[in-house]
Amino acid sequence: MKDKNNTLKDDDELLHKPGEIQKWREAYYWNWIDLGNRITGCSTIGIIPNEQRRELFFSLFVDNKRIIYYREPILHKYVEDIEIMLRDKRLAYNLITPFQNWEIIYNCTKFEFKINWDTRFNTHVFKNDFSVAWHTHFESSGIITGEFIYRDGKVRKIRGFGQRDKSWGIRDWHGVDHWIAGQFQFKDWNCGLRKDYYQNKIDVSRYIADNNGTIPIRDVEIDIIDDNDKLKTPLITTYHITDVHGKNYNIEAKLIDKNSIFRFARQFPDGFTELFEEMVVMKDLDNNEIGSGMSEHLRTEKV
Repeated sequence: MKDKNNTLKDDDELLHKPGEIQKWREAYYWNWIDLGNRITGCSTIGIIPNEQRRELFFSLFVDNKRIIYYREPILHKYVEDIEIMLRDKRLAYNLITPFQNWEIIYNCTKFEFKINWDTRFNTHVFKNDFSVAWHTHFESSGIITGEFIYRDGKVRKIRGFGQRDKSWGIRDWHGVDHWIAGQFQFKDWNCGLRKDYYQNKIDVSRYIADNNGTIPIRDVEIDIIDDNDKLKTPLITTYHITDVHGKNYNIEAKLIDKNSIFRFARQFPDGFTELFEEMVVMKDLDNNEIGSGMSEHLRTEKV
């Protein structure tokens, strides 16, 4: 489903002409959670043509184990063809119907993992030129169905909720001091938000969606409890949200299990930036409804 204002075109699901800035990046992202089977994960592909490379990432948390696949292959030639650009020898992202259906396939020696993404609410377009993170960005909540097909013939079904997003434009991770993001999935609604701290500014993008449409969010406050480990890993994130109608939401996010997290870090000449991606159980503290989602924390340390 497209955004309610029809600002998106079907071609926005495809690749855009790159800008001239060095850090210009176009990226696709999905996450999925089947709480009943305790299967979760996420995958993203980033295309950075001006640096002649791609970033492919796939993570899967199943049976208390974490499977991660990451590559940064050289981009010898940029072409505006998703049939070529959105795949490698293990991963493939297949567009079926713009803004409605995608298929994600991951192959390894032990199994094939295949899921179908079906959008359930209107796609939401975040404000343009947000922070130093994107020119254009949209998100949507979806229903995930799929299966593991093991090499011995065993099949394991998957069904749950998830979130996808796509963005293009500048992506300067090291230019952000800190960001906190959240993507919530409940039975009848979902929420997507991000709060960036950079250059002595705070920038927030956020929305709530349900079958009736999109509800703007007026205010977001976030409390974080970190672990006492050397990384100060975020353990519990509580989001306090007020929508434009004055309704309050208090949502607590906790890891599904100890392995439903990964940390990505990258060095820069004047420090490093780290990103914690956490697949979580979401609890509505006002009515005790249990949902699922993703909680994300980015931190930059400069020396």
